[in-house]
Amino acid sequence: MLDKKTEKEKIGAALIVGGGIGGMQAALDLAESGIKVYLVDNKPSIGGVMAQLDKTFPTNDCAMCTMAPRLVEVGRHKDIEVISLADIESIRGTAGNFNIKITKRPRFVDEETCTGVI
Repeated sequence: MLDKKTEKEKIGAALIVGGGIGGMQAALDLAESGIKVYLVDNKPSIGGVMAQLDKTFPTNDCAMCTMAPRLVEVGRHKDIEVISLADIESIRGTAGNFNIKITKRPRFVDEETCTGVI
């Protein structure tokens, strides 16, 4: 039996390619399990195609009403790092021990000081 200290230690990290609704949910599930998650998308922001929809099939629910809570959770979760405007250049290694090279395109905005006000 593992002691409580050992159970809470983080082991490894996960990289999720694509910040659509599936990528966001996968990132949340992994992060809630105690894994550090890197969520990489080649667009300037996450949300994918679902962010462009008005209603979803078959329930006819509002797409943003479904997606907005996940966007907020991903943005606030301490174990999820979103890397947008990024391309994966190479993946090397073996199962459980990967090295990923990511190229991040310039945003021309200081992400640390930007408040989002236009």
